[in-house]
Amino acid sequence: MTQLSICKAWLVNNVERGSAYITWLFVSGSALYFLSLNYSVGGGANIGLWRMFVAPVLFIAIAVCFVIITRHDETLPKWRVPLLWGMYGLSVLSQLLLPYAYIAIFLVIWSAVLPYYVSWGRCLALSIPLAIPTVLIQSMVWGENQALLTGALFWTFSLFAMMMSSTAIKETAAREQADALNRQLLSTQHLIKQAITQDERLRIARNIHDVLGHHLTALTINLQVASRKSDLAKCEDVKTHVEQCHAIAKLLLSDVREAISDIRENAAIDFKGAVQSLVSDLPRPQVTLHIQDNLTLTNVRIADALLRCMQEGLTNVIRHTQSHEFTISLTQQNQQYNLVMQDRQFVAHKSFQQGNGLTGMRERVEALGGRGFFEFNEIGFRLTIDVPEEE
Repeated sequence: MTQLSICKAWLVNNVERGSAYITWLFVSGSALYFLSLNYSVGGGANIGLWRMFVAPVLFIAIAVCFVIITRHDETLPKWRVPLLWGMYGLSVLSQLLLPYAYIAIFLVIWSAVLPYYVSWGRCLALSIPLAIPTVLIQSMVWGENQALLTGALFWTFSLFAMMMSSTAIKETAAREQADALNRQLLSTQHLIKQAITQDERLRIARNIHDVLGHHLTALTINLQVASRKSDLAKCEDVKTHVEQCHAIAKLLLSDVREAISDIRENAAIDFKGAVQSLVSDLPRPQVTLHIQDNLTLTNVRIADALLRCMQEGLTNVIRHTQSHEFTISLTQQNQQYNLVMQDRQFVAHKSFQQGNGLTGMRERVEALGGRGFFEFNEIGFRLTIDVPEEE
């Protein structure tokens, strides 16, 4: 049983759970009603009084098991698989306790939950052995003549429930993958637009510097030479006009250089917009974003690497946990960018196995001269990325 398969069990939606609750209520309620009716009519001769007390406890225990194994949070993670099979045992025991064949509906409910814990192939292989107790109980305990037919019918119902749940799991996974790809596409598209805008600004700045800046510099030098020649020729009027032109040329050259500096400084990438495209309209988890206000990010490769690290961190939370809170913090200090991602887990694990995603994240960061640290703390899983401002 892998951690991922256990996590899928927490995705049982509210509609499925509500339908199961209603079914449980009708099955258990009707069984208790018929049990009390038979007891009152038969005077307790055929049905022991103890069944009147044990049956409600058994039904409540089945409901408790179902509630826990289908919860959306991380309550009792180590107990979920044992409780899953405990629910199966209680469902079989309820058939031993009461002579009503339709109580096997509890096994149909259980079968609908099984694919969230076990692969479809294993569900199919287990379906027949798990249906055998129903046939044996109905034939050997309650003397049902059509026990084989009853067992076969409930087996088909259970198989159908498994198939529907398996289909729902695949559709949910496909939808989540499509949503993730769409968010990644939007964030990458935003980053590409920023990179194109940055390149265009830098191209304009270079052209201004190479063409206009050089011409103004030459003009300033020539005006300075003209001023000296007019001084030697003792032409005061000409010298005054030349010096005015020289001052204007120097001022214009200073303005051009200042404009070029402003263009280069404003060529920083709007990284926050790309990140917001990545985390917007995300059903789970709720992302808290902290990006330093005066953060300046001009290197497209670094921006792309940081964005990919955020994507991988978010993917890990969605796939491998049921955390509903995820914090992303990006700051710039000591000539490096510091990215910290932290989720909040109900049960924080002490160890983990670094998969392909985290390995790729580390390799991407190290290629830029940075470092990556991954660890569990008292809150949950923490990812820390340090990347220098210059490659």
